[in-house]
Amino acid sequence: MPIQVKPRTIPPAGIDTTEVTIEESYDIEGVGRDTVSLKGTLVSDRGAPLLQPGKKNLDWDSAIVAARFTNLKLSGKSDVFGAVRVTLDKSFPASAVAIACHCTASLGVIVSMPRLGLKLKTGQAIQLQSEVTTIPPVGDEKTRSVNSVDLVDATTNRKVGSLTKATVLWRELVAQTRHGAK
Repeated sequence: MPIQVKPRTIPPAGIDTTEVTIEESYDIEGVGRDTVSLKGTLVSDRGAPLLQPGKKNLDWDSAIVAARFTNLKLSGKSDVFGAVRVTLDKSFPASAVAIACHCTASLGVIVSMPRLGLKLKTGQAIQLQSEVTTIPPVGDEKTRSVNSVDLVDATTNRKVGSLTKATVLWRELVAQTRHGAK
């Protein structure tokens, strides 16, 4: 059962677990292109809200909220690639910042395609942006990648394709713990 999130409200520091649906488009050399619907879980550790410089009262329009992504597990199926699994690449910092309704995030991922014997990672961090009305973002508030990123072989670092687009289609908050809560 999803947890309701009140719009335009700044939560205290805590850990959010969201179920997500994400579409990622891949172009793999010698294999093909496809957009894959991936479902799974994203966990983020959200810090205490900060005041923007020059502001004195903490509210939706004056707060800065930063979060660190600690876990990502997604899976889906492609007619072109077979099963696809996506996890967080811990070699990249994975974080997001929300200021009023503007949210930006950066993370690297590992993309496994077992049928093809491929384990790929992003060659650079994926930059994502969105306009949101809740923290954490829930529902169909779309988050989209800004640019295509290279996909490289996880062992050789040789470029084998691109992650051309990533779009978060849906999120539901399924667990939330406040820091310091017992």
